[in-house]
Amino acid sequence: MNSFKIYLVASKGAKSEVEFLNILEASLKARIDILQLREKDLSTLEFYNLALKVKVLCEKYNTPLVINDRIDIAMGVNAQGVHIGQKDMPLKRARELLGEDKIIGLTINHKSELDNIQGATYLGVGAVFATPSKQDCTVLGVEGLREIANLSTLPVVAIGGISESNLNMLQGCDIQGVAVVRAIMQAKDPYMASVNLRNTYNDIFLGNT
Repeated sequence: MNSFKIYLVASKGAKSEVEFLNILEASLKARIDILQLREKDLSTLEFYNLALKVKVLCEKYNTPLVINDRIDIAMGVNAQGVHIGQKDMPLKRARELLGEDKIIGLTINHKSELDNIQGATYLGVGAVFATPSKQDCTVLGVEGLREIANLSTLPVVAIGGISESNLNMLQGCDIQGVAVVRAIMQAKDPYMASVNLRNTYNDIFLGNT
C-alpha cells in the first residue's frame, strides 16, 4: 500500500546539483512519503543522470521515486513510477509500458477528467491555490478539490500552493496526501520544514497518528 501523505515535487532549477541533492536528502531523512522528480529544462541525458543519483538517495531511505512525464527516464532508472498530465502519453499506454506494479499518478484539473482514470494509482488534484511553480494551471480552490475528492475512486493528492500555513484550509477534504514544492525546496531548513509539514498534516488529517 503506497503512502502519499507528504509528497515532494522537486526540480533542480538554478541550484547546483550538490545543493539540490542535499535538500532532497534532508527531506528524505525527515520521512517524506514519496518524491517526484520534475525536470522540464534538462536534456534527456542530464535528466537521466540526475534521476540515477536521486534514485540512489530514495533507495537509501526506502522512499518511492516517481518521474514527471518522462516514461523513458522512469524505465531507464527503474523508478517506482511516473506522474503524467492530461496532455502526456495516454494513461492506458503508460500502464501497458510500465506494467501493473508501477505507480502511475494522473493530474486532474476538472471533475470531468474523472471519466478516464482507469489504470492510475492516484490522482494529483489541483491547483488548489495559485502557485508560481506552474503558472498555466487551473486554480480549483478548496471547494473544487473537495468535490473531486468526494467523487474519486482513487487516492487524491492535493497540489498547488500548499504549505504548512494553509494546510488547515483543506481540513474535511477526502485526501490522502499533499504535494508540495516551495514549502520544502525553498525552505531555509528543508529537514525541519519537512518534519513540521508532516506533523501538521498528521494533526489535521490523522489526529496526530
